[in-house]
Amino acid sequence: MDRLSLVEFSLTSFIIFLFHIIFEMGNSIRVSAISAFYKKGKYLKKFFDEVPHQTYFSNLEIVFDHNEPIDDEISLINQFQKGFPNHLSYFVTNPVVPIGVSWNNCIKKSKGEYLTIWNIDDLRTPFSIERQVEILDKCSHIDIVTGNYTRVQTFPSEKGSYIDITKIKPHEMMKNFHLGPFFMFRKNICKKAGYFDEQFKCANDHDFALRLLSHGKLFIINENLGFFLDENTGLSTKPGSLCPIESTVIHLRYGNYDKVEYRLLPSALRYDIYHIKYGDQWVPVENYIPHYHEMLEEKFDNLFSKGLLLNLKTNARKIIMELIKTSDKVKEY
Repeated sequence: MDRLSLVEFSLTSFIIFLFHIIFEMGNSIRVSAISAFYKKGKYLKKFFDEVPHQTYFSNLEIVFDHNEPIDDEISLINQFQKGFPNHLSYFVTNPVVPIGVSWNNCIKKSKGEYLTIWNIDDLRTPFSIERQVEILDKCSHIDIVTGNYTRVQTFPSEKGSYIDITKIKPHEMMKNFHLGPFFMFRKNICKKAGYFDEQFKCANDHDFALRLLSHGKLFIINENLGFFLDENTGLSTKPGSLCPIESTVIHLRYGNYDKVEYRLLPSALRYDIYHIKYGDQWVPVENYIPHYHEMLEEKFDNLFSKGLLLNLKTNARKIIMELIKTSDKVKEY
């Protein structure tokens, strides 16, 4: 091979190598959407139809923890994997485990530097993930990105109540769960904030969100990121849900004493308020909250009496209303 041919060969090889690198960079997984489900196969086909329409799909993976799957669900999953290889990280859990365990398993198996929640009964707008990534890429001081959403009562409806998160006051963000169903965060923040508390059955995202917000800056996109299904059948919305009790645990844990429902204290005290469960470990909350004990003392001084008065007022009102109803019934006789 002469010198000119050798140069041409080397140049060609370099161009091919460079193209390969650029191609791989353009299609590398940067976002992992974590999802866990059990007996929700009726939503699966629509979910898989929608995922490739994400404008950031080439850099997106779905991480599924599938609890006790049935054949029809597995068939749909296999079809998606064949059509879009490398975009689904899938594993089976049997028997069923709490949602916090599943989400933590998804985080462990995720490849992306950014993580987001995406339940299969919720639908995202096509640009939602790309919008969130743009913020995290451009703003290194931002760690969590969420946005507005629409609450719907039927699937796959896009008509419902528009929830504007931008109107939530910062101090309320640190009390109740307001991040919504589509929040995204940097994976490395888990080193400071920890993971989902596996002792909870439904309020895992509420607890996790407060720890995220204790360590990271939040950006709210003033656009509709998707459609959240509320059929009153979910873990947090169905009748008899444990969420009111678990929210009481969380309010006690983070010193939001003005939000505590004291009538739920006996049930709340069955949980370990000051430790977070991961597998067989029970990690002190103070490991994840800066100046934890000082924070609790300050909040106790400022909020405890206020919360107690609110509970007394609420309970007194309920008692009076019951007395009025009883009095009306007596008059009927």
